[in-house]
Amino acid sequence: MVIMFRKLMGLYAEGDLARLLMEAALKRLSSYSKLDVIIVGAGPSGLSAAWHLSKTGLKVLVIERMLGIGGGIRGGAMLLPAALVEEGEAADMLRNAGVELTKLSNGIYNVDPTEAMVKVAARALEAGASIWPGVVVEDLIIKRTGRRTVRVRGVVINFTPIIEAEWHVDPLFLESKAVVDSTGHDTDVVKILARRCPWLGVEVPGVSSLDVWRGEEEVVDYTGKIIDGLYAAGMSVSEIYNLHRMGPLLGGMLLSGKKVAEQIIRDLSKE
Repeated sequence: MVIMFRKLMGLYAEGDLARLLMEAALKRLSSYSKLDVIIVGAGPSGLSAAWHLSKTGLKVLVIERMLGIGGGIRGGAMLLPAALVEEGEAADMLRNAGVELTKLSNGIYNVDPTEAMVKVAARALEAGASIWPGVVVEDLIIKRTGRRTVRVRGVVINFTPIIEAEWHVDPLFLESKAVVDSTGHDTDVVKILARRCPWLGVEVPGVSSLDVWRGEEEVVDYTGKIIDGLYAAGMSVSEIYNLHRMGPLLGGMLLSGKKVAEQIIRDLSKE
């Protein structure tokens, strides 16, 4: 190993390494300029959607404002390192991702939330998706399709530290055929739409109180298109439609991601 380091030391000075890194980064980032689907939020629903979309060959980018993936589920229940998933399609999805499930009782399994999110993310990456952390969506690209109708055509982005520092730095923009708001309780993307285009009448009233099983069912049932080009999945759906909270359960969020992916695939196939 020491011999290898010394050999490389003779080939590359620090400036050479910086050049190689910047060239690789710029090449990769330039490929993000036009995409099929941009998913905002790397929580359970966003990662599930990325996995299912990428398997069909669509060009998918997941944008995450934090440096880590997994969203709120990373903390389990009150920072306890455990999450629950119901037997059925969601549990099978985790098994297919290589996640270890431990049966706790009839129909209920325990998973390590970090393992679950890392392995679902790995499956999405293996299928061809990209994940870009440390990036915030600060606006949308829209196209007027009528006097009071629009289509979302992409996102306007900046780096998280720039937004948090409240600096005025001009953003960049990424074009896509579909955008998914999977930002969880923040519902960042749909709130931008509501603020920028008030004539659409889009509102985000917030979630209703906890009712686990109704919440699990509702978050899947209400998943889907908000307006042309913009979709919602996971807890964003609960915030938009005032649905019930469901606690540290993965099932509904994973299935919500799968459902939104299936709808986007159908919609894009018609274009």
